[in-house]
Amino acid sequence: MQPRRVATSAPAGRGRAALVGLLAVMALVAGACGSSSGGSGGSAGSVPEGTPVDGGSLVIGVTTETAGWNPHYTSPAESTSFILASMLEPLAATGEDLDAQPFLATSWTPNATFDSWTVKLRDGVVFHNGEKLDATAAKGSIDDGVNGGVSGQAVRGLFKGVTVVDPLTLQIELTQPWAAFPNSFLDSQIAVMMAPASLATPDHGGAHPVGTGPFEFAAWEPGTSITVKKNDTYWQAGQPHLDQIVFKVIPDNSSRAAALQTGDLNMMLTTSASDATSLESQYQVIKAWHTEPEMIALNTSSDLGGQTNPLNDVHARRALAYATDRKAVAAVIGEGVDSPTSPFAPDNPWGRPEDQNNYPDHDVDQAKAEIESYKADTGESSLKITLTSAADVDTTRIAQLVQSQWQEAGVDVTIEAVEASALIGQLVTGKYEASILQIYNAPDPDQFHYFWSAATIGGYGAININLTQFSNAAMEQGITTGRVSGNTDTRKAAYDQVVDQINENATNIWLYWNPFSLIADKDVHGLDGAQAVPFTYSNPKTWFGELWRG
Repeated sequence: MQPRRVATSAPAGRGRAALVGLLAVMALVAGACGSSSGGSGGSAGSVPEGTPVDGGSLVIGVTTETAGWNPHYTSPAESTSFILASMLEPLAATGEDLDAQPFLATSWTPNATFDSWTVKLRDGVVFHNGEKLDATAAKGSIDDGVNGGVSGQAVRGLFKGVTVVDPLTLQIELTQPWAAFPNSFLDSQIAVMMAPASLATPDHGGAHPVGTGPFEFAAWEPGTSITVKKNDTYWQAGQPHLDQIVFKVIPDNSSRAAALQTGDLNMMLTTSASDATSLESQYQVIKAWHTEPEMIALNTSSDLGGQTNPLNDVHARRALAYATDRKAVAAVIGEGVDSPTSPFAPDNPWGRPEDQNNYPDHDVDQAKAEIESYKADTGESSLKITLTSAADVDTTRIAQLVQSQWQEAGVDVTIEAVEASALIGQLVTGKYEASILQIYNAPDPDQFHYFWSAATIGGYGAININLTQFSNAAMEQGITTGRVSGNTDTRKAAYDQVVDQINENATNIWLYWNPFSLIADKDVHGLDGAQAVPFTYSNPKTWFGELWRG
């Protein structure tokens, strides 16, 4: 690998969704279909593209929505970030190599120490309301993100200030070196551009977002649908092709699939592996089956509100790792679903072959030996664990399977099923022992910085973005090097070190890669972008203007 270049030229409803949305936004900057860049399961049933046809509409089924459409103040779960991408655009876009590429910004140039960046904007871009995207407007959007109630958590303490140099140039001063800045910030939900008039409203555009995207806000029925219409002044000539898109909120996978088959939908997002497989002969199916790992996070804190936490002991954590038959769990999710041993799939630029991640294989006898070591360490007579999960049917089923596996090794397991909103509160305040969740869904590891940093450990009852509350010198060295180095070889070695620490200390029990798929009628075209860059990543999508039907 060569040193990272500087760009200089132009060009997902279950309870889990609410949980992953808030957790993902907390790591937006500290936070799939694709080719080898994204760890895709591939695509099936694709159709020839031909010459785009203008006009018509598209109805897309999604899993959930949001309380508001400004991602600086609400959580962009998979479906929310998907919908937002039709209206709001970022300064940089994710390329097929997962590096930031020019988009609303045409270039970004760092100083020698990567703590100051000069950003040049594209000329001639206007917002849906006619306001111009210039440096002043861009500064307003960045300031809104840096100070946002949710997104501000991710970038707290990183920004000195943003200065307007000239009508199309910004100078961004940071408090520390940040070589990963283009990937982690410019290509993120925090860097989507919103019109000054929209940001000046009491809800910062949450009820009526005004961006630069190929489609503009038309109508919203909370909990039911959101409609966007063609932006006639879009800066990319010839786009968009469609007159409108309607996003319908259908939380249940089977109901969404039924709506597609009856013609009520033309396209849908799903996490059902069986639907993706059974519909391949009738529809286009784009699989993103290696972009977001389902896992069990283990709270390593010594304090649980005055109660002893058994998972503060590494032998207890390793016992759970050995006791978990992750491949059996993956098989329950569906045929072809794989099991991870890292946040990064083997075909991801940041990944390694699964057998090089130093994660323990399923071994009940070794799990029992680790339990004996735990009892010797602590004087306890048994290992008792409470496994917390979202209360939806799918997650509860997985929790019960894991419970049976742990019990086979001699662990006393109690399941605590909690509604998603309450579960979020328990996790971030450290009021849990072990919990099933998903938090890794970004293309650059620096966007997981805050999930791994000692600086984001608050302790019991305080805010913990580092949910496991685990950190050591090797972890800190890895995430710091990964953030400040401009060399991808150096960064790759640093994140390999982080993964080794996670697995050696058994802070994450890996389960399966979530089988996200995008399924569309065969008359839907313009999906090349969805196949090239993982649509499940929290980073903005930039291909909605390319969609057409014919």
